[in-house]
This record gives sequence, structure tokens and C-alpha cells, in this order.
Amino acid sequence: MLSDKFEKMTDYIVARYKDIEKRILRSLASSGIQHRTGASSGLWLGPLTGLSATATILNESVGAGYSEICLLTGITGIGLAVACVCLYGRLAMKKVVVKDFQLVYFLPAMITSILYLLLGNKGLLVSVAWGLGVGILGTWGVLQSMACFPHCFTIGEASAVVHGIILFLLSTAANLPYRYHLPPIREDNIITVILQVGILYVASICILCTFFPHLRVGRNFYATALGVLLLAVIPLLHILLDQSPLHWIIFFIFSDFKRIILISYWMVCVAFAIGAIARQILLNSQASTAIRKHFHVLAVLVYIPGMIYDPSLLYLASGTIMCLFLMLEIIRILGQPPLGDLLQKGFSVFADNKDSLVSLTPLYLLCGLSFPLWMPASNLDLLSLLSGVLTVGLGDTAASFVGSNWGKHKWSSCEKSIEGTLACILIQLTVVYCLGYFGYVEGFVTLVKATLSIIGISIVEARTDQIDNLALPLLMYLALRI
Repeated sequence: MLSDKFEKMTDYIVARYKDIEKRILRSLASSGIQHRTGASSGLWLGPLTGLSATATILNESVGAGYSEICLLTGITGIGLAVACVCLYGRLAMKKVVVKDFQLVYFLPAMITSILYLLLGNKGLLVSVAWGLGVGILGTWGVLQSMACFPHCFTIGEASAVVHGIILFLLSTAANLPYRYHLPPIREDNIITVILQVGILYVASICILCTFFPHLRVGRNFYATALGVLLLAVIPLLHILLDQSPLHWIIFFIFSDFKRIILISYWMVCVAFAIGAIARQILLNSQASTAIRKHFHVLAVLVYIPGMIYDPSLLYLASGTIMCLFLMLEIIRILGQPPLGDLLQKGFSVFADNKDSLVSLTPLYLLCGLSFPLWMPASNLDLLSLLSGVLTVGLGDTAASFVGSNWGKHKWSSCEKSIEGTLACILIQLTVVYCLGYFGYVEGFVTLVKATLSIIGISIVEARTDQIDNLALPLLMYLALRI
């Protein structure tokens, strides 16, 4: 009797979800917003960024150096989750002009503003301004991003990406003015300031090239990039850090012999990656899924030692690579010599059906592996930090390798194999239990939670058509933090 009721309830929920999904996709299509081809809406993915940010404040110690920013991040996460619900609800209604701003989008703005005011102890003006930013960008901004980048996102992927950008902007707005009055002392705080200013630098170059087309031409582009770097970025970092950022980075790296060894090892891994890319370009053949998974293996070889031995160095390195990736993507899209044509050839041979105007797959991979490091929490355990490494670095790679070679039994209505899913589960469990054996993971409850999370998310990996590099790390992080 109880099982029958549960089955009926499950069927009802699934039917309602599919009905809402159909309405939302119809609304997007009628307004000319081009959804990623061949993929479902991914509604479940949209709130994960906000929920992950909210989960970050769980178990966070009150006395931590980043407790205030962590609290503001958690509040922002609540607002983003509400924004996602409001966006989906409005899109599911009939006769809605998707690109127009809707009054219901003020609801998450109001809720977030009140939370900033009451829980975050921010002033009225700041609370209202930040709340409006969360409410407007977290709803209307998602639709505008889909309109600007057709066929690049599902509605769930666009929500997750835009919400991540909002979290970055809010944390930067909270941190940099604070550091103007009180320069950071701890290593992680200094690295955060450097990376936030670095990302803003890349964003400013992108904005300038968007609004001033003449800056996209050869020498003008590089002159602008160099001018902003020398006249704005470096002086700003001097002011915020109260010291030379270049001197600090050099001292940070070379003051510890272990860091020199780790960086040397990473450089070897990077050399292998560049060699693989160059070889594929010279062959002028489309890279298969198996070849692309080689980069997942290299990422695992980079991230696991970094997470265990020096998370701060990995934090700096991952953020620096993110800035470099974004700048190279701008150069590729604009076709800037001397790298533009070469980068376009690399994009052509490595792009899959999920890449369109922008090379999103490598950016998603970097973000999926790194985002736990980027969260403003002071006491994340190793398993939480390894959320992306376990799911997309190990699990997704094992599933692809085993499934493509020995997968004979397919999941119903799905191309992925049961053998691949079993490999996905086993490789992750093996690594987690090995970490537990060597003392890096402690507690029976932690191992049980990790085991259940790995099994559940491996099944999601087999069934979802959303981008694994984005969805799976968020799910794992959320499962391990709650």
C-alpha cells in the first residue's frame, strides 16, 4: 500500500516536472531564445549554484577570517534559489513575453534585500542595491545571456552560470572595499584579492571591446590590454595589498621548496597537454571523446596533489589559469594575431556538440574542478574540495572509457551503459577509501555519506543530458555539505 502511494506520488511529480518543462521550452521558443540543441531544459540544475553557496555556510566557524563574506555568499545563494523558482514559474505561465522584465522578478530582490539588512548587517542602501542586483540578474539576466549566446545553454545551465557570475560579483563587491581599509594578511585573503582583480581585468577588456569596436583591431587590442594592466590593475593591487603583488607572488612561490617541486610537476603536466593539443591540430582531425578525456586524467594528476599538499597554491594557480583561459577565448573570438587563428584551429578540432560560439567545455571543466576552492569557506574538508575531481575527473572519465569499450547493457531510453556507471562508482569509491586508509578522510559517517553521494550522482551522470563538467561537481558538493 505504502509503495503504491509512493509510486503514484513519484509519477505525479515526474508528470508535473515534464509539463512545466514543456511550457518553459515553448515560452523560450516563442520569444526567439534558442535553447541548446538536443538537450532538455535542465530545470533541476538551475538552483544548484545558489544552494551550493548556501550550503557553504554550514559548519563554518564564526571566528573564521572570511565569516562575513561567507555569510553574504550564503544569503546571496538563498536569493538566487528564490530567483530560479520565480523565473521558472513565470516562464511556465501562458502569454508571457520572455525578454520583457516581469514584476515577479522583484520578489527575490525583496527577499534578498531583507536578508542582507537583517542577517548581513548591511545598510539600507547597500542591501537594496545588492538585492536588486541578485533579483534582476538572477532572473532577467539569465534570459538575456541565452539571447546573447544562442544554442550555448539550456535554461538550467544558463541559470547555474549566471548565478555563479553573480556570486563572484557580490563577493568582490564585499571584499575589495574592505581590503582598501584593511589590507589582507593571510595568504588565502591575499590570493583572493589578486584573483578578483584579475577576473575584473579580463571582464573590463571584454566590455571595452564590446562597446568600442575599434579596440578589437590588432594593435589597439593589445595596447588597451597592456594599458589597463599597467595603469589600473597593478596600481590597484598595490593599494589593496599595501605591497607589490608581483613581489608577493614570487616570494609565495619560492619561499617553500615543496611549492617549487609542485609547480615543476604541474609544468610537466601542462607540457603534455600542450603537446596533445598541438598533435591534434597537426593531424587536423576531430578529437574523439576518448582523447578529450585525457585532459580529465591530467586534471586529476594536477588537482589531487595540490588539494592534499598545498591548497593555497592550487587556489592561486586555478584562478590564474581561469584568467588566462578567458583572455585566450577573447583573442580567439576576435581573431587577434598571432594566436587567434591557432586557437580557432584548436577549438575546431576539440569542440563537441555542446560547444557553439564559446568554448564552454574547458571552462566548465576548470570551474567544476576548482569551484570548491573558490568558495569563501575556511574549513572545507578534503572530500568537499575534491567534488569536481571525483565526479568529472575520475567518475565521468571511467564511465566513458569502460562504457565505450565494454558497455553492452544500456540504461533504458539512454545511450550510456550500466557497465560505465559501475566503473564510475567503483573508481570514485576506490579513491575515497584509499584517502580514508591514509588518514586524509576521517569518520565513518563521512565515508557513508560519500558512498551514497557517489552512487546517486553516478546514476545522474548516466541519465542526464546536461553538461557533466558543470552539473556533477555542483551536485556532489551540495550532497557532501548538507
